[in-house]
Amino acid sequence: MDSPSGEPHMLNIVIDGHAIQVQPGTTIMEAARAIRIEIPHLCYHPELSISGGCRLCVVEIEGRADPVPSCGQACQEGMVIRTQSEQLTELRREIVDLLMADHPLDCVICEKAGKCQLQKYAYEYGLAKTSHKAHVSRTLYQDDNPFFIRDHKYCILCSRCVRACWEIVGANAIEIFGRGFTSHVATPFDGPMIDSTCVFCGSCVQVCPTAALMPVSRAGKGREWEMQRVETICGYCGVGCKIEYALKDGAITYAQGAREESVNGDFLCTKGRYGWDFATSPDRLTRPMIRRDVAYALGLTDEPWQLPETSPLEVRKPKISDSFIETDWDTALNLVADKLADIVQSHGHDAVMGLASARCTNEENYLFQKFMRVGVGTNNVDHCARL
Repeated sequence: MDSPSGEPHMLNIVIDGHAIQVQPGTTIMEAARAIRIEIPHLCYHPELSISGGCRLCVVEIEGRADPVPSCGQACQEGMVIRTQSEQLTELRREIVDLLMADHPLDCVICEKAGKCQLQKYAYEYGLAKTSHKAHVSRTLYQDDNPFFIRDHKYCILCSRCVRACWEIVGANAIEIFGRGFTSHVATPFDGPMIDSTCVFCGSCVQVCPTAALMPVSRAGKGREWEMQRVETICGYCGVGCKIEYALKDGAITYAQGAREESVNGDFLCTKGRYGWDFATSPDRLTRPMIRRDVAYALGLTDEPWQLPETSPLEVRKPKISDSFIETDWDTALNLVADKLADIVQSHGHDAVMGLASARCTNEENYLFQKFMRVGVGTNNVDHCARL
């Protein structure tokens, strides 16, 4: 029901002594996260549908006999909620204890150590080992593609990967197959990932809370706390997805979506997540290059040079240093500005055209067309992705 002003009627609730107002339809989990109260969870993800499978996020509601999962319980007017109590601690501790009974406890060599959520909660509840009979029921190891490894012994069947594949990507490449201890995440007939509808975006890897899904590039590159984290904007298109790169000794080990203040949340396309190897390619140009005959005319080199009959641009994998020399940015930019001015003065504004790139951000492409139209004075502007 809306208020007389037309605004939605707000619900008054209390969480751990904090009185707050929330929109109708807000879950207890969402309300708690909004005021920075962390409720333990494994299957919950803010951008995926509600599963309620792990039961780790149970809370107590005043007037109700049994705890309820906070991820799927909508707030109601006057609710008084407790997210921490002795009863809840024991319930959560037992859930983690049961998960550890079907999970390898090799954290000392696990690649996900330091970022594994099961490890985090085992530490918080003081569980060095399970009190139940330990038996790892899922042992399948699948290294069938160049992007990520599927190690089923670490899977806790939270279904995050399945929901991300269905709801975010729409690829429907995986599903939970089987019942009981035979349950596991599978492609159709447990075939290779390449034979499924997987588009290798790696969204499943990003949302996995354990080491069941790990990037191939990550293997053997160090522990999580040894990684330097650098956030930047993806350069593959104008959407402007925010990326976090994990670096070890200055080299990228893997990339992932950066949720905070981003247009993409945790999710990236295949190019954004895996197409970063060009950054360390030995063929990558890191400084401006000037053709040798132009450099000689400018006095930047003492070696005369003439353009060969076969253009360097037509040579497959040419040796750049044969035809170009490195220079600094000021020299390169001044040269381009002088050449553009000479062409405009000699042949008119429309003798120049500009080709923009989809690899630039929308803001950069806006500035480029503005420069061409206002600075150069021509509407001869095109874009490689205009179709």
